[in-house]
Amino acid sequence: MRINLKIDIFIENKKWLNKTIFASEKSINKNIYNFSYSALRKGILLSKFNQDKKIKKFDSKINFILADDKLLKKLNTKFLKTKKSTNVLSFPNDDSQKDKSRFLGEIFLAYETCIKEAKKLNIKNIHRIAHLIVHGTLHLLGFDHLKKEEENKMKNLENQTLNSLGINYYN
Repeated sequence: MRINLKIDIFIENKKWLNKTIFASEKSINKNIYNFSYSALRKGILLSKFNQDKKIKKFDSKINFILADDKLLKKLNTKFLKTKKSTNVLSFPNDDSQKDKSRFLGEIFLAYETCIKEAKKLNIKNIHRIAHLIVHGTLHLLGFDHLKKEEENKMKNLENQTLNSLGINYYN
């Protein structure tokens, strides 16, 4: 299957330009694209978009917003009624199956939480961010982790995707 992915990245917090994670803005784009594309490649055939099993080409667009804890706390409070920050929030476009442009949705990442979690897990910052981008992209494809069976399927796809990127990360 051929996958066409277009991404737009909005840097809402300048901490994301810290060269200890990404070497340059160009590497931000390249890495986020690769992480998300890999998740699409692994997840699309098992997703709600492949119900007819005849999909040959998949056009998609995703917005990534590189933000901070403050913004994610605000969004988490408003949409999930949880008054704290979180690492990643995905907002799927519910009309993406009908929408010819295939705008899948938006993925927000909180800088401070990503960095804290990488340190706590004793992994590279970029590996934690890769995991969260893969996780967020799978959410846009309709995967979730509300039930144990769904959670196991999603974790398996995350691990397969990360392994394909050379990241041995088991959540």
